[in-house]
Amino acid sequence: MRASRLLQLSLVGAVATAALVIGSPAWANTTININPGNVPTTAAGFNTHECDPNFGGGPFPGQDVFVFVLPGNHSTSGDFVSLTATFNTETITITAAANPGNFSNGGPATSKAFVLAPAGSILTGASAVITGTAEFFNLTHTCPASASPSPTASPTPTATASPSPSVTVTATVTPTATRTTATPAVPSGPARTGGGGGLPAGGIAWGLSALTVAVGSGIGLMLARRRRDSA
Repeated sequence: MRASRLLQLSLVGAVATAALVIGSPAWANTTININPGNVPTTAAGFNTHECDPNFGGGPFPGQDVFVFVLPGNHSTSGDFVSLTATFNTETITITAAANPGNFSNGGPATSKAFVLAPAGSILTGASAVITGTAEFFNLTHTCPASASPSPTASPTPTATASPSPSVTVTATVTPTATRTTATPAVPSGPARTGGGGGLPAGGIAWGLSALTVAVGSGIGLMLARRRRDSA
């Protein structure tokens, strides 16, 4: 009787255990795609920006952060196993095994994953392997790259002006002809005296000499003419 009772209890326990196993299905990993309404986009062009230091961080100079999430309850949506993001310049794949810091798995919150891409990259598509039943995943937010520091401008060297060569101009001066006008000598003589205005004695002597020469010349001409007529 006691053995029969123990057998019954064992059967009940086995059935209960089987029911628990059947009630907690084990899902096989599945591959899903990103919500098509989230692509294509850049980090700066996405409508939600958040730079969470606890997940993804940023902003980083020269790198954009893209954060993805499995929608729904963690108990059904599952966890990310791997994620592949396709950009216009490259394709980036991360896995929970090789890149655990890029994932937030284990619940109770929904699973997330993030990737970093060069600033300005265009996300054109993405796919993921998950453990749950989510039909797609979303791009939840981005953290655009910070502005790169501007390089310090090198001072522009100042051109040193070369001194202009000195030009020596030698002026040739043509001598100007000096005209000398002879000034006739004014004979000096005694001052005029008297009220009649008579000539000075020197002037009278000069006039008499001239008259004598003229008379002599006239007489000479007359004598010469007579000799010619008488010949």
